[in-house]
Amino acid sequence: MTRKISVLAGEAYEGCALFLQSERRNLAFWKGAWSVLRFTGSTTVLLLAVVLVIGVMAIGCAPPEEEVEEPEEPEPDPEEEPREPTELKIGYEADATNLDPRMATDLSSGMINELLYEGLVMWDEDMAIQPWVAEDYELTEDTFTFYLREGVKFHDGEQLTSEDVKYTFDTMMDPEFGARDQVLYEPIDDIEIVDSHTIKFHLKEPVAPLIYYMNVGIVPKHIAEEKGDEYLQTNPVGCGPFKFVNWEPGDQIEMEAFDDYWDGRPGIDLVTFRVIPEEVTRRVEVETGGIHIALPVPAVDVQAMRELPDVQLQEIPGASVQYISFNHEDPPFDDKMVRQAMAHAIDREEIIDHVFHGLYEPAYTQIIPQSWAHNPDVPRFEHNPDRARELLAEAGYEDGFAAELKISDTDPRRAISEILQYELAEFGVDLDVIVQEWGAFYEDILEMDFCMYILTWVSQTDPDTHLYRQFHSANVPPEGANRQRFSNERVDELLVSARTTMDQDRRKEMYLEIQEILAEEQSYVHLNYTVDFCLVRPEVQNYQHQTYYRLFQLRNASLKSE
Repeated sequence: MTRKISVLAGEAYEGCALFLQSERRNLAFWKGAWSVLRFTGSTTVLLLAVVLVIGVMAIGCAPPEEEVEEPEEPEPDPEEEPREPTELKIGYEADATNLDPRMATDLSSGMINELLYEGLVMWDEDMAIQPWVAEDYELTEDTFTFYLREGVKFHDGEQLTSEDVKYTFDTMMDPEFGARDQVLYEPIDDIEIVDSHTIKFHLKEPVAPLIYYMNVGIVPKHIAEEKGDEYLQTNPVGCGPFKFVNWEPGDQIEMEAFDDYWDGRPGIDLVTFRVIPEEVTRRVEVETGGIHIALPVPAVDVQAMRELPDVQLQEIPGASVQYISFNHEDPPFDDKMVRQAMAHAIDREEIIDHVFHGLYEPAYTQIIPQSWAHNPDVPRFEHNPDRARELLAEAGYEDGFAAELKISDTDPRRAISEILQYELAEFGVDLDVIVQEWGAFYEDILEMDFCMYILTWVSQTDPDTHLYRQFHSANVPPEGANRQRFSNERVDELLVSARTTMDQDRRKEMYLEIQEILAEEQSYVHLNYTVDFCLVRPEVQNYQHQTYYRLFQLRNASLKSE
């Protein structure tokens, strides 16, 4: 054995020696070392010799490294300056209140969140559902299965997976979490993660409108669990086209383009939302270039804005209805006859003509006219002073009463309240108007600290979305939007049946009846349907204001340099 190793080692040595000789290396040292090792007779030493010699071969026999010249970097052009980032400025009426899409309920928060977050699906301009973060889905009566897009990232760089979707909807369904629409997700029995990009919702029963509610923005589980859910209310992290930068409450919100947005980086680098409550100031700012988009545009300015040469007035059919709501738990509005008297006492046409310059249509039901469930034949409590007096007398208020109306601080609401004060005084109603900043106003409504208030319900889609939340007796705040505490057993029964029936014709029959009951009860005095207007400067390219996702098209827009 020793002999064989010696021979092998000798052959290895001789091969390396030939190479070293050709390189004119000094081999005296290696020959001497080999002589000693060869005659020791030690197998261990011989093995070490083999290792040593092979190591030398690996080093010495390797071809010499060639010197590679590094390419010369081009000299920077001193005349070429870096491009200034494009910044789009938007003036809007009221500040956001919550930047967690599970919690936000107001229009301003919704507009901000639709740029920061995205849901499994989205609505298009025709109220049809389109897959979004989910690239596809399958629906049956008892399961909804969603297949998530690959490569969707949150703004912190983490991948969006089924875990995030499950976490988002688990919290939405948890009564202790207090999500804005918790009641809408009660039909979900269980959420199953099939794999990292497939998730299945198992339902307790068929729910026709549930697909419309799957558009809620997906939140990152890892951040919510690490920093707490309240963190996202002021530090949003979504997967939308823009990422959050800064929020100065009452002043402005800043965001920037998200480089890794799955549908391609937006063409606008920065977006700044400026809170400008005064309509005149917003109009002047957009005319002079201080902002690029102003919304909303009050009806009083529409005609003048149409004549501006350098500013585009975009006009779209509204999906909203403005109304007066009452506290049903306290006198005098716990009495249906008093609510009906108020409906007869209020002149909708006068409000529309004087405040909205005749641009809107009077409303008598909560369902907008373009909806398949709209009932044009509901009982109409139109302006009728004599009937108003009769009803007040029957209710025991022939001498009138004192009431308080709360409104947010906008010019149209102020103008409406002045007309209401004047009209209701004729019936002995002493109306005290309380004007509040939006946040305080909305908080009072949620806590039922009101007698009357004026508000607008926006973005109607499936009729269940607005009727179930607003009028089912179980859906009082904070989970639901039954802020007036309306209660009617027949309405509750119909609302549940309509949402669990898959046949749209049968659903329509139920919604027609619901609207008739609500009209008779006058839980709301509906004032008008809306038209949405906004002003857009010509520098803003490829942007069209939308009815439902009002600003979402900014992901495709660009800002032309002046």
